[in-house]
Amino acid sequence: MPTAQIPLYSNQAVRLSTRSGILLREDSAFTNSRGVEERSLRKRSEKVLDTLQEPLRRMLEPEEAVLYIARGQIMPGKPERYMLGVQSHYLAPAVLILTNRRLLHLSLQLNGRWNRNMRSARWGDVKRGDVTGFLYGKLHIEYRCGSKEIYWRIRKDAAKKIQLLLDVLLPASRGETSEALAMASFCPACLAALTPGVYECHRCRLKFKNEKTALLHALLIPGGGYFYTGFGLWGVAHALIDVSALLSAIFWALAAMGRVQPQPLPGVPPGKFAYSLVAGILATALALDIWLAIRVARNAIRNFIPDS
Repeated sequence: MPTAQIPLYSNQAVRLSTRSGILLREDSAFTNSRGVEERSLRKRSEKVLDTLQEPLRRMLEPEEAVLYIARGQIMPGKPERYMLGVQSHYLAPAVLILTNRRLLHLSLQLNGRWNRNMRSARWGDVKRGDVTGFLYGKLHIEYRCGSKEIYWRIRKDAAKKIQLLLDVLLPASRGETSEALAMASFCPACLAALTPGVYECHRCRLKFKNEKTALLHALLIPGGGYFYTGFGLWGVAHALIDVSALLSAIFWALAAMGRVQPQPLPGVPPGKFAYSLVAGILATALALDIWLAIRVARNAIRNFIPDS
């Protein structure tokens, strides 16, 4: 098991300190990939430590030191990236905290506050870790259970530092695996390991939002999937989109049946077929938007969101 004093740089002596009760490697947490300390990096890291001191104090084990802190998020699927565009950059903001023992993942709200989600993986559970990317870094992780994750939108300088740490920590942690053999979620109330698909803590009975309720919200309430998972502004925007698409589809369906007489559409010849086609396109757009909301809500909920 890598100790808190594992050597990282030949030009830096190990400097251990504490901040708000959190053991910290200053020679690593505040330095770039070349081992040079940067004031801006220190400022960002200290701000994160102050914001997340409560969950970190509880999560960190004895002699477990923070080596580096970086912003990143789990890369969403292609439907979210292509259909939501820039919105997909804000689906799952998180802080990645690299310690001498684990990779910690603490999810954030859009305002930067902790959303009471906590995940971690021991370095021995990581089979492979590589960082790629040009403008932004992508952290590709393959776990020993066979599952994979990609964290994206990592600052370029942070990506280089993460790769350096992976190259040191992974070989030093071989054989030190956990039961999960992957990234695992933990209860924010009692720190018990949570079971995927079971949305109640087996130890303290804390309840989490669940996929069934998310599905019902997404199907029955315009924008409901976003509202349920905490994306309030997106819920308002998609509610307006869904209601507009629904009413418009109904209108053009009635026009195809001859119940209403619409104004001619520019470039579209009037007639039953044209009106039916417009109604079908609008209904398809509505169905796709609801399907996307279900995907977004499902992925958020599988990371465990407390229901209170």
